[in-house]
Amino acid sequence: MTSRPPRFLWPFVVVVYTLLLAPLVVVVTVSFGSTPTFDFPPKGLTLHWYRAFFANEMFVRSFFRVSQVVGLLTALVATLVGTLSAIGLVRLRFRGREALETFFLSPLLVPHILLGASVYLYLARLAWPTSSMTLLVGHIVIATPYVIRCVTAGLAGMDPRLEEAAMSLGASRPQAFFKVTLPLLRSSLVTGAVFAFIISFSDINLALFLAGANAPSLPVQIFSQIQFEADPSIAAASALQIAIVGGLIVLAQRLFRLRLMV
Repeated sequence: MTSRPPRFLWPFVVVVYTLLLAPLVVVVTVSFGSTPTFDFPPKGLTLHWYRAFFANEMFVRSFFRVSQVVGLLTALVATLVGTLSAIGLVRLRFRGREALETFFLSPLLVPHILLGASVYLYLARLAWPTSSMTLLVGHIVIATPYVIRCVTAGLAGMDPRLEEAAMSLGASRPQAFFKVTLPLLRSSLVTGAVFAFIISFSDINLALFLAGANAPSLPVQIFSQIQFEADPSIAAASALQIAIVGGLIVLAQRLFRLRLMV
């Protein structure tokens, strides 16, 4: 029995991959163009627009001081909160557990544009100005469910008797968790953190409402720039974002395969 897909599916696979990857290829190619317009294919190749990106103070600020910082903090906090929540949902049995799990995963069901608008209106009633902190809170809300799903999948495939065996050999429950369970969950934790960072780094729906004028994220800065002053430096910014997100997705995929093999 072979695991290869039937031959008649290959044309559909090619079409799907073409539709998914063609816009990314166009953006990356345009970022190396030698003309100040969005020519495809480009008439020449140059790194001028990448130099223009790093020379633009607003781009550098939104990329390094807002998007990356908020993304890393989101990954850290969401991984911590999501891991603790997943452990409680999987290991504990209590009344209302299903309702609590639905509550934790509800940000996956609500469109982010509606969530951003509702949070913005709530903050406006509290007279709380939007800033990087409000953006961080919003990103933690939408990123934590992804961590919960990753860690829950890791815990579901783990035998709880491993902890019991460690405790029977003299380890306390915290020692059994940190020395037995946590190492086995390493790939799930890293995968959840990677997804949390990607969600934060590429989000624009919440950022349009919660980032604030003084702390725009990179997607918001790209959106604003393309409305008023469009040049291929926008494509360079998008290409850098594609490279970071694509690299992290490859990392998460490799870690997931490693966990399956182990």
